[in-house]
Amino acid sequence: MRTPMVPISLSLLAVLILTILMVTFQPFVHSATAALFYILTILISAMTFGLSASLAAALLAALVFTYFFIPPYNGFGIISVEDGVRLVAFLSVALLVSGLASRAQRQAQTAARHAAELSALYQLSQALEAEVELERILPIIARATVAILALPGCQIFLTDTTGTPMLRATEGVTGTSYEEVAMRADQHTLGLLRVTLRYGATPLSAVERELLRTIAAQVSLVLERVRLSDVAGQARILAESDRLKSTLLSMVSHDLRTPLAVIKGLVTSLRESSLIWTESLRRELLMTVNDETDRLNRIVGELLEMSRIEAGAIPQVRSWHDLDELIVALVEELRPRLHTHPLQLDVPDDLPWVRISYQQIEQVLRNLVENAAHYTPEGCPIEVWTRAHEQEVRVEVRDRGPGIPPEMRERIFEKFVRVAAVERHAEGTGLGLAICKGLIEAHGGRIWVEERVGGGAVFAFVLPVEPLPALPVDQSNRAKVD
Repeated sequence: MRTPMVPISLSLLAVLILTILMVTFQPFVHSATAALFYILTILISAMTFGLSASLAAALLAALVFTYFFIPPYNGFGIISVEDGVRLVAFLSVALLVSGLASRAQRQAQTAARHAAELSALYQLSQALEAEVELERILPIIARATVAILALPGCQIFLTDTTGTPMLRATEGVTGTSYEEVAMRADQHTLGLLRVTLRYGATPLSAVERELLRTIAAQVSLVLERVRLSDVAGQARILAESDRLKSTLLSMVSHDLRTPLAVIKGLVTSLRESSLIWTESLRRELLMTVNDETDRLNRIVGELLEMSRIEAGAIPQVRSWHDLDELIVALVEELRPRLHTHPLQLDVPDDLPWVRISYQQIEQVLRNLVENAAHYTPEGCPIEVWTRAHEQEVRVEVRDRGPGIPPEMRERIFEKFVRVAAVERHAEGTGLGLAICKGLIEAHGGRIWVEERVGGGAVFAFVLPVEPLPALPVDQSNRAKVD
């Protein structure tokens, strides 16, 4: 670190070197010229080293100027009034130039420091503008505070619900000598911004304290913004919750009450002793009651399954299964019920085994095939296609229905979202595809929908393929269980 004596010594050395040069060529140097050179040296000293160094240079220049360039030469005597006026004028100009130059230097340094501080504060605000997480914001603020104030370290404390300051971020070194400023918003304290003092516990200057308060004020605004962002997020969650509740109530009032009304009406009619039912008609009514009961059971099951998915409580018990056997078995089970939609299979018999929950993947395929049947005109085939590629198995359910509009392909997997033609209302609660998405993602896969060439939709999902563990010979023929 440069001591104050170094600039003074350099200024005096410059005056001495200039004096030696001018004395060497004294026959060619007029006193006015010498005065100008000395003033120029003092000016340069003031602009370079400051007021103290320039004052010392001005006093030394006045002495050597009097000794060498004012008669009697090589002495300090003044033999005329003109020489005295010349000396006073030189000294006055030298001191005035020294003061003005050093003042300009201080103003320039102050302006440069303010510009650097403003630039640092602006960069800090830009860095924090896009951040809304405290764990990322606080370290940025601590680093910026250390850099702006050129201090050894910084700590940020945030108050908890009891008002106790809790350390949340640290940058640099900590020590027992520090200064701190409170961060406030709406008359309550948000925390403390503490900075470690420089070596020797040198207190902060008034300018540095003001800058520290400015940083604290900016941090308070950021903390308040984060708080408001959290409040807004909670408000959005509550609004979404209210919307889902309204949708659920609407669904319950229709999709649950409809099968209940049908069941109640048919059972009441069957119990009416005044009515005479033929055996075939009684059997048909009982079949309708059975179908509506299955529908009601399916709706309740989907609601329970969706609640488990949202709570992260999906069963994780999985085992190794041959996917082509699962698909073939499910399609054969669905053929009688979906007889109006020919089911076509394109499933190779050499698919790799996958580690899955049999019931969950079967439920996904069942939902996709039944969904295709709901939206596909009678007589149009539904195709199930499967292929293995690298470390994935891809399964597609293809239909020739109306397809999914591009703007709905992302939302179609949300809860209670259904795409139906204006003239018809598709059965179901709008939870089937959301359940498919939750179950596939729980298996580490992904699911999406795309347009089918020639019309229709393709619902596709992929499942990861893991290395199949080697089985002992006596276990190779064991039954596959979940």
